[in-house]
Amino acid sequence: MRIGKPSLRDSFFGWLGGAASPERSDAQRRTHRIRERMLRELMQGPAGGVSVLARQIAMAADAQTLWYFRSELMQALSRRCGEAAAAATLAELTPLFHGLVPASLMPGGAGPRRR
Repeated sequence: MRIGKPSLRDSFFGWLGGAASPERSDAQRRTHRIRERMLRELMQGPAGGVSVLARQIAMAADAQTLWYFRSELMQALSRRCGEAAAAATLAELTPLFHGLVPASLMPGGAGPRRR
């Protein structure tokens, strides 16, 4: 199973001998680190019922997709080690997404104002 799937653009520029932009490669590295961390947290306990989520995380195309898997990761971790420990793990993961997902998705971000 390939974790970091190259995009068509990356493969095209790789064929030409050029590289992806530094910002893009930094985002890819950071996304890869987030993916590895999520998988490591998921696989620390018994593997029962987490194989589908692990596969989805491994195949996620970008950081925003990984962001949306946080709720499922929270559920899986809550079943295994309790809600408080799962929330602490997600609190450690959340800052890793800074700059990779829209600020409106981040806690305390510039989301829609509520009355």
